Amino acid sequence: MLPPAPFFPLADGVRVGDAVYPSATVTEVLAPYLSDARRDRIGAVVAARAFGVVPVLEGLVDPGNVNAVLRSAEGLGFGAAHLVALEGDAADHARQLAADDDEPAVAHRRAALRASQGAHKWVEVRAWDDPAEYVAWVHDQGARVAVTALRDDALPVEDWDFTVPTALVVGNEHAGASDAMIEAADAALLLPLDGFVQSYNVSVAAALALAHARTDRLRRAGRHADLDADRQRLLQAHYTARAVPLAEALLAEHARRSG
Repeated sequence: MLPPAPFFPLADGVRVGDAVYPSATVTEVLAPYLSDARRDRIGAVVAARAFGVVPVLEGLVDPGNVNAVLRSAEGLGFGAAHLVALEGDAADHARQLAADDDEPAVAHRRAALRASQGAHKWVEVRAWDDPAEYVAWVHDQGARVAVTALRDDALPVEDWDFTVPTALVVGNEHAGASDAMIEAADAALLLPLDGFVQSYNVSVAAALALAHARTDRLRRAGRHADLDADRQRLLQAHYTARAVPLAEALLAEHARRSG
């Protein structure tokens, strides 16, 4: 059995525009505006979502690499991503992707994500400025931090049990993870390298690590997804709101008529 997903950030209720609506209301009002195929697809994606492992990008400078990692994560079923101390253009990008609160409004997401190939629309993104603060937060959630980096006690990625809630960190494009992150992490993990190259592009390294994490969870637990029925219904409501272009107006009109 997989433990409850510690990185699921959504509270009950869905904020669309300036209002918060009960998740059941969002689904009831907006689902008729989706095709049967679209509703079925959202349901299938929600049922496959995993929040027990989260990709963490630390110190990246290229927003293109941020987008690439988040696309890989979303495609592999991971529902959240964390950004820590991004720099340069990536820091500006992080401010667009992650609101100050835990639940960025649907309208905010749509405005900020047009350059993301659509993946960020379906990933819950949060940002931190300080690696030590981030590691402390992860530990408060009852999870561990594993960083892809060289360290004297580094383990092959195959030796890590990804059924244990894990924040999986990849670092800066050139320098890798910061010393603070490497020292504070519960483990350092090594990706397989059988050729002459000594490292992978950061987006490739993240995709390899995440694909391995998914496979490891399937092997050990028989499943990758880890949301209970209540959290699936809540996530379905959020995804439904993000999938309906006129969600804000439709919900506001429903509230006006109901009130």
